[in-house]
Amino acid sequence: MRALGAMLFALLLAPAVARADSYAQLGVLERAAVDAAIAQRGLAIEPAPDGKIVGGIHVLNLDVFQPDDGGLLEWFNHFHRTTREESIRRESLLLPGMAYDTALVDETMRNLRNHTLYSASDPPLTSIVAIVPVQTAAPGTVDVFIVTRDVWSLRFNSDWNYQPGYLINLNASLSENNLFGWRKQAALALSLNPGDLWVGPNYLDPNVLGTHLRLIATFYEIWARRIGDIAAGPREGSSSRVRVEYPLYALSQRWGGFVDGSYTSRVWRAIYGNNLTYFNPNAGPNASSCLAPGQTGFASVDQDAPCAFRLRTGALTSGLTRSFQRSWLIQRITVGNEFGLTRPELLPSFATDPAIQASFKSTYFNISERTSWLYLQYDAFTPRYLTYRNLDSYDLGEDQRLGPWLTLKLGRASALLGSENDFFIFRAESHINANLLGGFQSIGAAWETREYSYGLRDQLFTGQFLAYTPVLARTFRVVVSSNAGFMADNVHRSLVYVGALQGLRGYPVDWFGGYDFYLAHLEIRSMAISIASLRLGGLIFADAGDAANSPGDLQFFGDVGGGLRLLIPQLNADVLRCDWAFPLRDAGAVRVGWPGRLSIGFRQVF
Repeated sequence: MRALGAMLFALLLAPAVARADSYAQLGVLERAAVDAAIAQRGLAIEPAPDGKIVGGIHVLNLDVFQPDDGGLLEWFNHFHRTTREESIRRESLLLPGMAYDTALVDETMRNLRNHTLYSASDPPLTSIVAIVPVQTAAPGTVDVFIVTRDVWSLRFNSDWNYQPGYLINLNASLSENNLFGWRKQAALALSLNPGDLWVGPNYLDPNVLGTHLRLIATFYEIWARRIGDIAAGPREGSSSRVRVEYPLYALSQRWGGFVDGSYTSRVWRAIYGNNLTYFNPNAGPNASSCLAPGQTGFASVDQDAPCAFRLRTGALTSGLTRSFQRSWLIQRITVGNEFGLTRPELLPSFATDPAIQASFKSTYFNISERTSWLYLQYDAFTPRYLTYRNLDSYDLGEDQRLGPWLTLKLGRASALLGSENDFFIFRAESHINANLLGGFQSIGAAWETREYSYGLRDQLFTGQFLAYTPVLARTFRVVVSSNAGFMADNVHRSLVYVGALQGLRGYPVDWFGGYDFYLAHLEIRSMAISIASLRLGGLIFADAGDAANSPGDLQFFGDVGGGLRLLIPQLNADVLRCDWAFPLRDAGAVRVGWPGRLSIGFRQVF
């Protein structure tokens, strides 16, 4: 056993071999882009760049549509502003005069390739990124050639989930994702949620005045909405946010920081299935009809009961980070302040009976509170990365960080800082990512709580597991995922919902609710077939999950089905998803078997 443990430890900490500057390591689409760029610029790849001095940085941003896509599609390039070369060159961590360093090439490629580097909500800018060393006339020198292929930027961006009969949610924007070729986004955004509709301007600038300073500004007007309708109700509130950040865009960077402020006033409502449980602002509910999924007696509940309340939330968060680098370990210490405001209120039309009000508040309201605390956070991780293909996308590179990582957080809320209560904040999270047998595996756990003078409250325990097998028989991968959360001594935390939006594809949106939950997925994903530059694949899957008010009340609900995945690299770096799922167990109005539920959206279910 000791020998086996030593072998596994060695495998986890073994250096990841990923030569991003090697032509052979590129995917088919990336190699085609490099071939076209090399021919266009008349350059030649340098086979032995190590030890040479970088002379210059070449950049070529290919048009969205290439000759092999067809002449008609090429015509649309006239309506796309290709990213300016200096905007890409600015992202290079390898500069002229420096010794050629594969690690810096790899890191630059990760920054350009993954739009989730800073925020998962960033719009996709490039679908193809490749960096290769090229020959120069000067002895002992080498140039760097960065090749990218833009995604269509003047666009109606969309990310949505559809089931027959109604549109569950839609995030869309009429935007220019690459404003004037500067990789900035200006948009009129629309967020169609199960219970409301948000519309307003968004602006994202990841390089303010040519620096790495990052700005996000958003504003939304909010209207009520019934599932199935685009806009179907009165104005209910607004939401705004401004974030200024100097991100840690390089492993060698020592300092980073941010300030983030937001305020929202909206009507919160419980949504399950394809029903909007509150719509008529003049109706006053009977709280006994407002039970949520997962609560005792839910099966007999009127799902059109108008269960809603106004929720005002505000936050102002700041942090200053100092990073300490070693070749084998990155450590970061952050100090900052978090201010939060939560004020739930009954609607003016709500029933005046004190007993009904008390029952409704005990079911749906978080405690009204104002908090303010100083915090100290410690993060540590191993700076090891590996480029995969065919994990969640087809053929395009996907970078995963390997090894362990740890987060520890300690905060102190005090009346001296403006908090209504004094307490401590504790949070601990640990994960480890591995590439055993050529696949990818991740396992992690987290715990967070508040400590008052009378004991611990709001304890939340979560766990996560994810595993991709290597490609089997050159045909498919098996993917297993699970996550669970359990709550103890709850005072402030909200209900958690499980359903179509969370990955339980055979059941309606937010169909199960409670404070404890679990979700699990098993997928067998085929490798993609090539149709010109498109990639098409299929899969079969099984899901399981539930949410309830205590671990003992959790039950098994599951589904099985199949689906298709389509990558259109000219439009997105994420796959288009279409799944047909069949529930395995009755739950309320949901029945086992045919016809099942069809859902369409972007990204893999995980």
